[in-house]
Amino acid sequence: MSSYREMQYYFSHDCFEKLFDAISKKYRSLGRVGGAVKLNELSPEERDVLSGFLGRDCRDHAEVEIKLQEVDDILQQSRFDITLPEFLPLYFGAEILPNKEAALLKSRKWSVFFAGLQEQTLTTVTRDWLAELAAGRGTGYRTVLALYRHSEHQTADLLKACIEAMDRLVQFPGRRQRLPVFAAGLTGDPHALDLDKPLGRLLFSGLHHMYRLSETEYGAEKRKVLFSRAGLEEDDVSSNVIVAGLQVQSGDPREPVFTASAAAASPLLLPLRFMEQPTGWLPLTVYTLENPAVFSAILDSAGDGAKIPALVCTSGQPSVAALKLLDQLVEAGCTICYGGDFDPRGLEIGQRLAERYGASFRPWYFDTAAYLQAPKGVKLASEQIKKLAGQRVSWDSQLVESMLHAGKAVYQEVLVERMIKHLFNSESVTRGRFS
Repeated sequence: MSSYREMQYYFSHDCFEKLFDAISKKYRSLGRVGGAVKLNELSPEERDVLSGFLGRDCRDHAEVEIKLQEVDDILQQSRFDITLPEFLPLYFGAEILPNKEAALLKSRKWSVFFAGLQEQTLTTVTRDWLAELAAGRGTGYRTVLALYRHSEHQTADLLKACIEAMDRLVQFPGRRQRLPVFAAGLTGDPHALDLDKPLGRLLFSGLHHMYRLSETEYGAEKRKVLFSRAGLEEDDVSSNVIVAGLQVQSGDPREPVFTASAAAASPLLLPLRFMEQPTGWLPLTVYTLENPAVFSAILDSAGDGAKIPALVCTSGQPSVAALKLLDQLVEAGCTICYGGDFDPRGLEIGQRLAERYGASFRPWYFDTAAYLQAPKGVKLASEQIKKLAGQRVSWDSQLVESMLHAGKAVYQEVLVERMIKHLFNSESVTRGRFS
């Protein structure tokens, strides 16, 4: 047989890439040399090349049908003296296996992968979870499969760490630990189980299996609740929420904190740790804002001796601490009057809160009327318009349509003067009007 380099040179034309790509797919599908392929939209030059290779005139045909057996015969009778199944791996630089054989090999490899992991387990919980994953089901299967396809070695390391974490939690139930400390003891990295890390996502799935829960959307709040159930407590001071004017029941041990804050018209930064302890909130109308600058502008406008309305600032997407606080306020009988930016992200936050708090939610300068009366706006970008077109808000059926028609985003800062007039008009505050 002639040299491999000579064969590479002979088949270097783009026309052969089209031909052998089609042939390899047919060969994989049938598992043998058989059937035929069609090449379409061939250029005059490609037709000439095929004519020379096939030994038949293809020059007047933009579409040519070629049998695999025909190519196999040509290759064997050529100076290369090679069969089609022998040629294809040399041409592509990789083994060309029939689909059934490739699938069987892939399945065996997957089973061997999990068999090795099973040897690392210490409890029936992790053994059962790995067995479910190996069978193509179980919580976290899609995540594991995606990781496996990217890197088998890295996925093996991640799963080893995950099953070690699960085994520790099963063997020592009831032990309370700080999540970063646990992660550092497990991997040396205190951030290994963070929200955005693959190991954190895997453990989230593993804990669903441990507690026999249905898979849920992966997010900071749900993750915190589930990890806490397993005894892993996150840092409870970095997640926080800004408040002012909140009131607690007389005699509550935290009453002096809020009394002093109100007297100084000064906001409080409440960490998640604060919400972990019970507080006797008074039922109030709580004006909840998306933007810190608007929150500050409202406090700036409070005159001497003015009563500060109950204010909460989420600073964009509500943190776990903000949601925990709002949950407690609603449970205490508060009404959440929410105002945000008139853009897709702002509507998304508003809808999330509307769904969460139901009848306790009220829009505040966050409806069609407020949008249309806004003094200024900014042109929506094309990607914002596309996203907005797929949104709906439950509190105002005309809002999205109005925004699409106007084509502009309106930010809360341009409405702040109207908000201030509303909040510091004693009549409107006492009557509890929302616009």
